[in-house]
Amino acid sequence: MHDNIIESTAVYVLLIIYMLHIGIMKMNQSYEVALKKAVASYCEVKELKRLANEDISHFHYNLDTRYPSIE
Repeated sequence: MHDNIIESTAVYVLLIIYMLHIGIMKMNQSYEVALKKAVASYCEVKELKRLANEDISHFHYNLDTRYPSIE
């Protein structure tokens, strides 16, 4: 990519990769599940980081009543 011009070979390579990805998703359930887990994990970590940046004290509460809180 040079001066906001995309070469036609790059378009064809991305199209082939996309078609391969769709084919694998249709034929292989474990690939689909692994991909969905990876995306869900990424989203969960992103949300936890956002919550920690807003109010870190939320993570210091011990919600499990079987163990006494150290605070």
